[in-house]
Amino acid sequence: MRIHLMFVDKSFNKDQEETWNAKALIKDLDLEPILDAMAQGDTFIKEVATKALISGVTKIEDIRYRQDAMKDVIRNPKAIREAYRVLTEVFAKIRSMWILNSDRSPDSSVFYSVRILEMHLDGLDKIREIFLQNESGFTSKAFLSLIEALKHFDREYIGSVKENLALLEFPNGLSVKVTLGREAELSQFRLLKPAQKSGLTGLLSRMGGGRRYSWSLPPRDESGGQEIENIKNLSLERVAKVLRVASKHVEQFMESLRIELGFYVGSLNLWDRLKQIGAPLCFPTPLEQGTLRFNCLVESALALRKQGVPVCNSLDSNARHIILVSGANRGGKTVFLRSIGQAQLMMMCGMFVTAEKFESSISTGIFTHFKVDEEANLKKGRLEEEIERMSLIVQHVRPGSIVFMNESFSSTNEREGSEIARQVVCALADLGVKVLYVTHFYEIQMWLAQNRALDTVFLRAERKEDGTRTYRIVPEEPKETSYAEDVYRKVFGQEI
Repeated sequence: MRIHLMFVDKSFNKDQEETWNAKALIKDLDLEPILDAMAQGDTFIKEVATKALISGVTKIEDIRYRQDAMKDVIRNPKAIREAYRVLTEVFAKIRSMWILNSDRSPDSSVFYSVRILEMHLDGLDKIREIFLQNESGFTSKAFLSLIEALKHFDREYIGSVKENLALLEFPNGLSVKVTLGREAELSQFRLLKPAQKSGLTGLLSRMGGGRRYSWSLPPRDESGGQEIENIKNLSLERVAKVLRVASKHVEQFMESLRIELGFYVGSLNLWDRLKQIGAPLCFPTPLEQGTLRFNCLVESALALRKQGVPVCNSLDSNARHIILVSGANRGGKTVFLRSIGQAQLMMMCGMFVTAEKFESSISTGIFTHFKVDEEANLKKGRLEEEIERMSLIVQHVRPGSIVFMNESFSSTNEREGSEIARQVVCALADLGVKVLYVTHFYEIQMWLAQNRALDTVFLRAERKEDGTRTYRIVPEEPKETSYAEDVYRKVFGQEI
């Protein structure tokens, strides 16, 4: 049985290979505060949340499937947290038994597998009760299918399995049937049922008839004792093998449940934190085509750091490919770019976003190309490093991807930087890639205004006449200045 809390038709794979640009996305879009808020100190949740947020999904039905499940989670926080707590405790107990798993003899393997199965059954029984007690509060397909599956593990079923597991502890010793060869060698070991109760299917044979004999091991007969131990292990080999497979299957089921509930607990943690701050929250609308619209979008990481709601922004970009943001230094351009990147990732993993309204097309990939700080051990020039990073992005983008560029190619002069940026941006747009570009280069702004105005949305960081930054990004035609003198006056207290 599979867990389908995050996908319609499959389980989420926590161990999937890390996306090649995961570290860049986390750094450039400032995802660490978001992931920390989701984890609340739980390293397992952080690992799951990171994989889920970065990988995302590309099907609208999967996004809506998770959104419905997320709404159930928000309506039933106590049940979700309690079920995850039970799973966490079960796996903590299993980890404490690691030393028992180091001995792979059939005898030890049977003992270990029985203990594992018993602990998982106890946990499964508690989780079933949690969801059945709260069944009326769930309406999503994801959780209703889970509840239906859990109903199969009723008390009667779990009790019967535990009875059979108790038989495998062999409180009265083992009964073994063997074949005696011509030279008195033993072969064809068969473990016999220790009691007249139905055993686990396929594990134990029924009690055989016929004459019986007995023999007692003499005291201090070490070689005889070793032989008895060998007979015991040979008799338990098949049982041990089947039990290992059974315990592995049950453990995989419980692990999948823990992973997917962990994602929702992390999302619930983030929802609660943002709700306490007072940030706007909504479930976004995923679209097929290239629209990007939002009302009062907030940069989530900044809100978490400030423990307050920063200035929000709104946008309606229609289906255009290029969004170019310019304007005053320290005017909120990078924060604006990050807010869109964060919201796009959160939408595509089925989460809520920090906005009053958010509509965006699903993307085939999300990429970032941000200006990097000078490093002492940098073996290449900054421009060469920037071009190589962009070349790597170009190798991975596909139609429908989004590339976030922040001060790209600013390591060279304006004429050269503008020309490089123009060629890159236009080539990406012609490929069907959406480009959101923060830049101070005036030449590329003017060229796009003259040649691709219908394909480009021009935005500027708002600045009042007295130099005050409002941190709002508004539609406005390009200007030649970025008002760097405002920063100079603020630092040095004098005119340029």
